[in-house]
Amino acid sequence: MLRARLLKIEQKRARSDPLPQTDAPYTDSFEFKVESSGSKPKARRLDHHFSLDSTEQVSSPLKDSSRSARDPSKPPIITLGTARPAPHFFPWTSLSMEGLPHNHFAKVGADSAPVSMGSINGENAYNLSIAMSYGYSAGSPQVLRFATEHVELVHNPPYDDWECCITCGTTSAMEIAFRVLCNRGDWVLLEGYTYPGTIAAANAQGLRTMGVEMDNDGLSPQHLRSILEGWNESKGRKPSVLYMIPSGQNPTGTSQSAARRKDIYRIAEEHDLYIIEDDPYYFFNLGESLDSEDGPTTPEVFLSRLPPSYLSLDTSGRVLRMDSVSKILAPGIRCGWVTASSQVIGKFVSQTEAGVLSPSGPSQVMVYKLLDETWGHEGLLWWLVHLSAQYRQRRDILFRACQKYLPLEICQCDLPKMGMFLWIQVSLSAHPLAGDRSASDIEDSIYNAALDNGVLVSKGTWFAQCKNQSGYLQFRLTYAAAEEIDLTKAVERFAVAVRAEFQLGETPPV
Repeated sequence: MLRARLLKIEQKRARSDPLPQTDAPYTDSFEFKVESSGSKPKARRLDHHFSLDSTEQVSSPLKDSSRSARDPSKPPIITLGTARPAPHFFPWTSLSMEGLPHNHFAKVGADSAPVSMGSINGENAYNLSIAMSYGYSAGSPQVLRFATEHVELVHNPPYDDWECCITCGTTSAMEIAFRVLCNRGDWVLLEGYTYPGTIAAANAQGLRTMGVEMDNDGLSPQHLRSILEGWNESKGRKPSVLYMIPSGQNPTGTSQSAARRKDIYRIAEEHDLYIIEDDPYYFFNLGESLDSEDGPTTPEVFLSRLPPSYLSLDTSGRVLRMDSVSKILAPGIRCGWVTASSQVIGKFVSQTEAGVLSPSGPSQVMVYKLLDETWGHEGLLWWLVHLSAQYRQRRDILFRACQKYLPLEICQCDLPKMGMFLWIQVSLSAHPLAGDRSASDIEDSIYNAALDNGVLVSKGTWFAQCKNQSGYLQFRLTYAAAEEIDLTKAVERFAVAVRAEFQLGETPPV
């Protein structure tokens, strides 16, 4: 099945015209989809979801003029209108890199010698002089083509007029999404514990945030429904945007089941709620048990075990999915893509033109040269299989260390199935001075003691959107950053801080 879909992508490319070789070439996802336009129903109109800012935002006349001037039936244009520096004033003539070969992780004994990748001025694949100039706000044709094919291959949105837009990473994409969908003073619904950068971005735009309770399966559909059905208009306009991290959630590590996602999407349909699906950990599928031997071994098996994305469930065009290379390649590249209905992507591009302008050209060259020219779609999937195995190994080390060193009579943590995080809950009622000291004071004490011991963890209160009534302190531990050899030592140091605060003595021998 996967092989047949990859073949369709190759055949589509073979039939297509060459990619444009002009500065800031206008393009869109419809040029690159395998399925022909009109094969699915269109998304619903979402005019009532757009902010006043995005409704009043108009495209740049300078950029419009440069796009409209490209009529192949007319003589080539000599531009005196757009102030782009001439390429011969750029002090770079080439960009050289080395990376892993496409089959490095596909089979035992595969070639591991680095592959040279590069871009030079005047080349047909990705002309460096074009990459160094101002770019089109939706991204270069080279990277947009790969992203569109990837989204169709993995998610295959069930409506016709979806598109992708290349971004400067998810943080930038999230800020733009809030500008498109929210007015100052609006309420945005978030998971009860969520990424602090999202809270900061919302607050910076004058938005108000409300947390939805969570359980072991992620965001609670019952509490979401309760909020929406019981909304008091005196607090302001009923929330129309829901932001979620559904897979390997940051910070709790929970992953929503397929049934949970369908329940939440159904509520979104009933209450006309727009979903921002932030899913950077989607491909870190770690499996359910520590010692299972049935981990993903091929890209096709790997894809079959991924949960359905909200984008793949979206029949009406009410999901904006955000993807990034930050977790799967490198965060410093600052590149990713969003997928949504054409109406939303149009607003997104207009906001980008007035803000970040376009993703970095050299970053897009790096992404294209690795993902498209060197790896291809199957090579990327093999890389993701490899990454999942690596993170699974790290997760298992950290989890086993927690089981060995933490005082389990007061601490609990669940094994995450996806992502990068372990969520530790510590019972407050077991503290010898629980009635005399605040939870925040005890949390600070453990955090600072751990830091003094030589390990940095994250406080649960940094992520909290709901008032903590669970009777537990929370701490987030990640197995992504530290050297693998240091993970056990780090947990042991954290455990010493917890035991000292709760006066439990030394870790008993195992």
